[in-house]
Amino acid sequence: MLFDLVDGTLSDEFLLAIDVTSSGTPEEKLKWAFRMYDVDGNGVIDIQEMTKIVQAIYDMLGACSSNRPADSAEERAKNIFAKMDENNDGQLTQDEFLKGCLQDEELSKMLAP
Repeated sequence: MLFDLVDGTLSDEFLLAIDVTSSGTPEEKLKWAFRMYDVDGNGVIDIQEMTKIVQAIYDMLGACSSNRPADSAEERAKNIFAKMDENNDGQLTQDEFLKGCLQDEELSKMLAP
């Protein structure tokens, strides 16, 4: 658990995440983001996980509607997969995720700010 609401303590994982996202290399940030986005921990990101990621990002942007992209979360997730899923198996490995993000600056900023 990253943050315990009962006693207000922070875990080591949360502190590491804050450190990596604020001072890590692009690769470290993307590896951390991959682990966070791989909700079920099976080592790959599937289209459902990617759609949830994009929807969460859209929800954060929702307060300022001018910043929100025109395409739906589902459409954006499908477009991300079209760019990253090199072997078209319907899931992204960490290598595919890293390569795709490092080749697309906008995508990298969106998925690993």
